[in-house]
Amino acid sequence: MLKSLKRQKLHESITEEVLKFIEQKGYSQGDRLPTERFFCEQFQISRPSFREAMKKLESYGVIEIKPGSGMYLRAEKTILAEMTNFTLKVAMEKKAIFELIDMREMMEKHAIEQIIKNKQTFYLDKLGEIVDEYDRIISKGGIPRKEDYLFHLTLYEGSDNGLMLTLFQSIKEMDSLWADRVIDGLDVHVFGRETEPLHRLIYEAMKSGDTKKAKKLISTHFDIMRDDLKKIGG
Repeated sequence: MLKSLKRQKLHESITEEVLKFIEQKGYSQGDRLPTERFFCEQFQISRPSFREAMKKLESYGVIEIKPGSGMYLRAEKTILAEMTNFTLKVAMEKKAIFELIDMREMMEKHAIEQIIKNKQTFYLDKLGEIVDEYDRIISKGGIPRKEDYLFHLTLYEGSDNGLMLTLFQSIKEMDSLWADRVIDGLDVHVFGRETEPLHRLIYEAMKSGDTKKAKKLISTHFDIMRDDLKKIGG
């Protein structure tokens, strides 16, 4: 059953939900879609609002409205329809990445807390070696992607929480896949670059035992990622 829609930006929400419904149900070009009544009941919206949203999808070339017969997925996709579908997929994936960022922030704050609390000198020293290499690569004009991964991986290893470590590794796989297909494809080469100076500051705060400062810095790190993510795909 489709969830009720929020009243804000209603028409945009309706078009997105209909597109998601079409994709999830596996409709093919030329297939007849459910009735207006069906969608209105599921979305808990008025018919005028639904009709206005459907006119927009029709103008995009996604659906075809046949008076007295119903709504159909357009037999031949237009270029605009393809762009609409791509934009929707990017938006859906962006939402998932935002949720993953939220999860990582919570976990990494906990990891920082545990490393400092338990005086994990081995992992603190390891973080120090990583940020030294991190800075060396940056000074030569390189992008320390491997070092960035190792820095965060070390936080999870130092947390002594196997479940968090496994979750991070799974999250990074999904994150990397999305980056390869969307971020790199859009040539957003500066994504997350502003976080680079923060890694040394986080390490130094942790080494000095300043949990509050280190956690605040990691929050800033993820806020930068959120801001960059908002710029992708409009």
